[in-house]
Amino acid sequence: MPSLIFSRGTADWFGVSKDNDTTQKWQRKSLRHCSQRYGKLKSHVIREMELPSQDNISLTSTETPPPLYVGPQFGMQKIVDPLARGRAFRMADENDGYSVPHTPITPGAASLCSFTSSRSGHNRIPKRRKRESVAKMSFRAAAALVKGRSLREGTTRRAQRRSFTPASFAEEETVDFPDELDTSFFAREGVLHEELSTYPDEVFEPAETVTAKEMQSNSLDQTDLTGSALDKSELEKSHLMLPLERGWRKQKEGAPPPPKVRLRQEVVSVSGQRRGQRIAIPVKKLLAKEKRPYGLGMVGKLTNRTYRKRIDSYVKKQIDNMDDHRPFFTYWVTFVHILITILAVCIYGIAPIGFSQHETVDSILRNKGVYENVKFVQQENFWIGPNSEALIHLGAKFSPCMRQDSQVHSLITQKRQEENKSACCVRNDKSGCVQTSEKDCSSRLAVWVKWPHHSSAALLGDGTPRSHGSVCHQDPRVCVEPASVPPHVWPDDITKWPICTKSTAGNHTNLPHLDCVITGRPCCIGTKGRCEITSREYCEFMQGYFHEEATLCSQVHCMDDVCGLLPFLNPEVPDQFYRLWLSLFLHAGILHCIVSICFQMTILRDLEKLAGWLRISIIYILSGITGNLASAIFLPYRAEVGPAGSQFGILACLFVELFQSWQILARPWKAFVKLVGLVLFLFAFGLLPWIDNFAHISGFISGFFLSFAFLPYISFGRFDLYRKRCQIMIFLVTFVGLFAGLVVLFYVYPITCEWCEYLTCIPFTDKFCEKYDLNAHLH
Repeated sequence: MPSLIFSRGTADWFGVSKDNDTTQKWQRKSLRHCSQRYGKLKSHVIREMELPSQDNISLTSTETPPPLYVGPQFGMQKIVDPLARGRAFRMADENDGYSVPHTPITPGAASLCSFTSSRSGHNRIPKRRKRESVAKMSFRAAAALVKGRSLREGTTRRAQRRSFTPASFAEEETVDFPDELDTSFFAREGVLHEELSTYPDEVFEPAETVTAKEMQSNSLDQTDLTGSALDKSELEKSHLMLPLERGWRKQKEGAPPPPKVRLRQEVVSVSGQRRGQRIAIPVKKLLAKEKRPYGLGMVGKLTNRTYRKRIDSYVKKQIDNMDDHRPFFTYWVTFVHILITILAVCIYGIAPIGFSQHETVDSILRNKGVYENVKFVQQENFWIGPNSEALIHLGAKFSPCMRQDSQVHSLITQKRQEENKSACCVRNDKSGCVQTSEKDCSSRLAVWVKWPHHSSAALLGDGTPRSHGSVCHQDPRVCVEPASVPPHVWPDDITKWPICTKSTAGNHTNLPHLDCVITGRPCCIGTKGRCEITSREYCEFMQGYFHEEATLCSQVHCMDDVCGLLPFLNPEVPDQFYRLWLSLFLHAGILHCIVSICFQMTILRDLEKLAGWLRISIIYILSGITGNLASAIFLPYRAEVGPAGSQFGILACLFVELFQSWQILARPWKAFVKLVGLVLFLFAFGLLPWIDNFAHISGFISGFFLSFAFLPYISFGRFDLYRKRCQIMIFLVTFVGLFAGLVVLFYVYPITCEWCEYLTCIPFTDKFCEKYDLNAHLH
């Protein structure tokens, strides 16, 4: 008997008993285990076993009650919990086969039975949230203070209550069912949070409570996004709901109007950022193509500038009707700046880098036939770019190339008077000859062939001997082209002699100034038109322009060589006035170009989206020309390049925009103080040596006048509209008067201002502004 009981118990344990009830019970346990382990069973297996609730075998433990389910054969609709997460609350699919359970339609939601499921992760007790440390709370309070927000604003949205599972639980369970996850819901970032926080849970809260919470949440969101207290109906009518059918985004005729775009779409979630998004998100915001709000812009965002809580509908309509432009001019001028800077550095190289002067000393063969120690002084360039001579050759602002400068002209006239008294100095050892003055020609080692005292003196057309000369390797008696024949006889003044291109003289003319080997020819050195008759070696060391074809300095035009570009119409009168706008596209070096690019891709690009390429290009170019003109008056001998005046003219546009939108801003005085501080800092930076503050000041003033005339504006009534139209005419006339006055001061009545030096360089020490000489003493 005991053995029979033992054997029956063993058979029941292993499922091989002959008892039908025991066998069926064992098979049911086995099928339940298989369904829990491998998923849903086939439908024909369930029908053969005649299991109750066959169509939906629960995957939960015995603690979970079976759901209410009535088969379709009775003509009743299936009842399924829409918030179900586990298998016990989903419908059975006849054609599923063995597959993993489906994810419920509502993401982030779960039923109560799902929390007690044996396979669900919800049966674990969530960890208690750790309190923030004192250091973290202090850092968060400091960040909120810097941004100009209260600490309560940052915590308002995080305190939203929910009556169902937060998103973290939902994300934890979706790991078990990767094949059935509906990823279309998560296509846009931020949608999950919005749906979870606004989904009406009719199970745990009444509809009135949910509706009240939704209205409160919407009002908080609008306040955070816009910085104002506009109602939703008012907000949809204002510029914050931006239509995309104006400006460069204008649609074709006949097409349905596009939907309005919320500013909500521009808000990027900070939580869960991937690697590199801290840098990528600000760049995307910088290059975003959204419409620029009038009165705010990029500078307004950086300074937390906001609109007032209540704005008149008439003003809102004007803001909405403003065109949206693409910054074509900004992209074009930036491309030109980069291209010209690369070409200039590649062709002319890079000068010594620094803030002082660079000296080079070497032993060079000069006119006397011996080697001498020569020092070459060159201004260093801290912008990492070409030297001053190369910048002038490229088109820099330089007054001696734009007008006939009195000091340069007097220097050239004095040099010609000395050259008219010179003669050819022939060495006794027949090693060479050079055109010099009497004091520079050694009486022991050479012969100074001076007419009419020397026997080789030539005669004039009337038969009288010439009183000026001789000239090395040039004589009117042997020159064929141009020939000295009546009525075109060469004058007695040798500084008016032309260059002889063809002569009949050979090596033996018995004229000492023609039979010698010439060792010196004219060389243009420096940027002030200085000319010396010297050797080629010395000229190349001094980085001058050597003239092989000429014999006298009066036969060459050094200012034409120094300035380059197009030759002067009159070689004696420089006329390159186009340098006023040509220099706007040049830069002193790589760093200078980078600064301009950063300014243009931020401030200039932002303003062009509001004003358009035509208006902003007029302000940019005219402000730069006016700034260069003022700089040419007060700093005539400084080679200046770059759009400094244009950039300060664009900064003046920010002030004008602030004044025009003063009545719709929440705290206009605060924004004005911030802009004034920024501009004063930039003006103070211009007090350092080798930075042109005259171009900054003049460009800012001219840009201020032009902005009132060309920037778009909004009016606050009929009287204000008439006032601003009169304002346009007044400031246009004022700018024309300012520009005309500067032209007169530059070309007609040049002035010299002694105290103006302190506007561009303050001598904090004795040698701080030593090399910054406004009078430019020429040697």
